[in-house]
Amino acid sequence: MQALDDLVARATGITCYSGEVCPGNIFVAIRGRITDGNSFATAAAERGALAIVSDCPEQLPPLKIPIIVVANARLALAELAAAFYNNPSRRMSLIGVTGSNGKTTITCMLEHIFTQNGLSTGLIGTVRVNNGKTTFPSVLTTPDAVSIQQYLSQMIKNKVTHAAMEVSAQGIDMHRVANVSFSAGILSNICADHLDFHGDFASYINAKAKFLNLLDTKTPFIVNISDPYCQTIVRNFDGNLVTTAIGYSSSRADISATVTHLSTYGSSFDIHINKPLTTNGGHLLMPQKYCVALAIPGRHNIENALLAAVAALLHDINPAKITPALASFRSVERRMNVFHLGGITVIDDTALNPGSIDAVFDTIGAFRYNRLVVVNAIRGRRGPAINAANAAALAGRQRKIPFELIVTSSVDHVGAADIVTGEEKMAFLTTLNTLKTEYTYTSTLPNALGIALNRTMPGDLLVLIGAQGMDAGRQVLNELVNAYNCHSQNSSSYLPPAWSTVGK
Repeated sequence: MQALDDLVARATGITCYSGEVCPGNIFVAIRGRITDGNSFATAAAERGALAIVSDCPEQLPPLKIPIIVVANARLALAELAAAFYNNPSRRMSLIGVTGSNGKTTITCMLEHIFTQNGLSTGLIGTVRVNNGKTTFPSVLTTPDAVSIQQYLSQMIKNKVTHAAMEVSAQGIDMHRVANVSFSAGILSNICADHLDFHGDFASYINAKAKFLNLLDTKTPFIVNISDPYCQTIVRNFDGNLVTTAIGYSSSRADISATVTHLSTYGSSFDIHINKPLTTNGGHLLMPQKYCVALAIPGRHNIENALLAAVAALLHDINPAKITPALASFRSVERRMNVFHLGGITVIDDTALNPGSIDAVFDTIGAFRYNRLVVVNAIRGRRGPAINAANAAALAGRQRKIPFELIVTSSVDHVGAADIVTGEEKMAFLTTLNTLKTEYTYTSTLPNALGIALNRTMPGDLLVLIGAQGMDAGRQVLNELVNAYNCHSQNSSSYLPPAWSTVGK
């Protein structure tokens, strides 16, 4: 659109936040779920905006600066941002990773593989952003369109050649990743999640499927074909599909993995290239097998490692160099972190949907323990549907293996955006009651962890799961233990069998 192109040439920046407008910025008025950016157009103009871009000009007051009318303001924001930063994604190898679970681990694995092979690497993800020179915490899994282009531009300035980015369903639906060029795409798995935003599971799947529209016909799309919903999404895909799976025969997946060992602290598996594949650099990958060792537990992490390895292969990383990189990879924060408190083994994981809860419990099978205690933080501000689904997943697991379940709303350890609503709490607890699940509920995180410590002994396994409400779990747990030790008169190298003073 010529009008937009002319504006970008004169603009000093692009933003959809009126409070951030500087003289010469283009302000894009976005109609959000809660607030309408058009109502802030006057404020943007007063701050020196060059022009206002809107898809509903009838909502705008009279202004003395140009108003550019577009069909979709979110798409226009992405287009403007990409143009302003000179389309940085076109000048690097950028791998987009989507799926319900595994995105963070896969992108961090790719960052590690590329770094270990001497490449200048970037990352945009749930936990952090790495622009090639500095690393800083993330705010969103997939940032807004302007931030994405800004981060990618910083990477180009910092000589980054390879990067990985998490792509959420919301990010796709809200056009945050429009005008981003990917050198490969990855689809890890699909399970119920973000139902508060998408409305229902079918709409969530449709949002994930839109990722295909972001890929060029020649761009490799690496898909975990063992997941039935992934199969559905790619059923009619006529692009460059590369399929992966664990245990599938060579006729079912282009690249497969055979598990040779699963243990408490890691695994080993063989990767089979089952048919010739062409890399992005035009080289031919011939059928072969190579062995991989992984220092993080869980079959789901083998799936993650397989997807990351395939992406690295297609970016012309030698298999002999991928193997040691994966062997030296360590788990990401709150992704199957295993540690010990005296004689108690603790697992800390951001299990926030039925798929990730199942992955944690599947991994528990490799652990040796006397008793199992699980502390779960309810998801706040994510809707009753996902919380009911999570409770059902826990109830189903308790019918298969005995464990003590402690549930908390973590009211003292979440911000306003993550507070558990009354509906969410009711959905979670009602589901547990309906399914006749035994549990203990307490509103605060320290009390929940104190109860858990009271019920554990040396040789037991304590599992901490949940998203924001459990982010401080490990820290609080250590504080409780230190508080007990400070007041204990008996010096001991192991945790006492009863914690009568903790969590009271």
